[in-house]
Amino acid sequence: MSLKKLNLKERKTTLVRRIVQIISFLFINYIIIEIIFSINLYSFQGIVKVLPILNSPRNPLSEGAGILEYIFYFIAQGEFPFLLIGILIVVLLLTNRFFCGWICPIGTIQDGICAIPTKERKFTADTHNTLRNFKYLLVIVIIIVIVPLGFTRNTDLVFYFQYKRNIGEWAQKPMGFFSLSEYIFVYIPDMFTKMWERQSLEPLVEGEFPQNILPLARVIFFIVIIALAVFYPRFYCRYICPFGAVASVVSDYSLLKLSRSPVRCVGRAECGICERVCPMQIKILDEPFEFFTGKGECIMCLKCKERCPYDAIEYKFG
Repeated sequence: MSLKKLNLKERKTTLVRRIVQIISFLFINYIIIEIIFSINLYSFQGIVKVLPILNSPRNPLSEGAGILEYIFYFIAQGEFPFLLIGILIVVLLLTNRFFCGWICPIGTIQDGICAIPTKERKFTADTHNTLRNFKYLLVIVIIIVIVPLGFTRNTDLVFYFQYKRNIGEWAQKPMGFFSLSEYIFVYIPDMFTKMWERQSLEPLVEGEFPQNILPLARVIFFIVIIALAVFYPRFYCRYICPFGAVASVVSDYSLLKLSRSPVRCVGRAECGICERVCPMQIKILDEPFEFFTGKGECIMCLKCKERCPYDAIEYKFG
């Protein structure tokens, strides 16, 4: 079955999601509103602090940070954040990856990029599955680097400071290099400010080799990621986002799920629209009827439910 263009009434879920995304983006980065309208939103201060999304703690437009950034930071300082880990698990169990699909500013930016009129593409199943493992590998690497640092903080201060010096910025911002939030809201503004002040491109390659190649490598890396997001929806979410990797592990156990009716669903041969519109490239029709998460990749955007011509997809809680 071919994809038909839905009218505004039929796309009400997407419309509501876009409104929620825009409001959330401005709420999280509320200093944008202060700058535009020259007002002080004092009541927001102290509220937007720990968020179940990817958000750099160095973002100058926001008062808060992503909960995973906080967790890794505290571990690096020799403290085990039981409360934050518990809050993260509870939020994911109750809401699944709703925050990824509806709230996260990085997801909103990618959805905006994807709106650029181009032909949407999909990776082969093997390529998709291979790339998807990268974000899990990334989290494992962060843990391998950070946990020993935190452990030595309480056992061997001499080694701690040596190790901290050797791993550089990993100690202060464990997710910094691979965070698209860090890149968009912190790194790029800082880099442009330095280049403007010096009237030179030197900030891109300053320092001694091989450290001087890191700034340029980071720029190239994320330019490629953003460019790919034009053709492959939510590319960063699918394959790189550390928060997405952690959230996907809990997703299968969440109380909030999507299910597929075995009576209404006619299958891939006659339809398959749900799989074609899924921004996370989930093989929905290979998933169980009782519930599907695509191995934790479903971000609860509800595009599949909205576009299903047979009303075969429902969400359930419990």
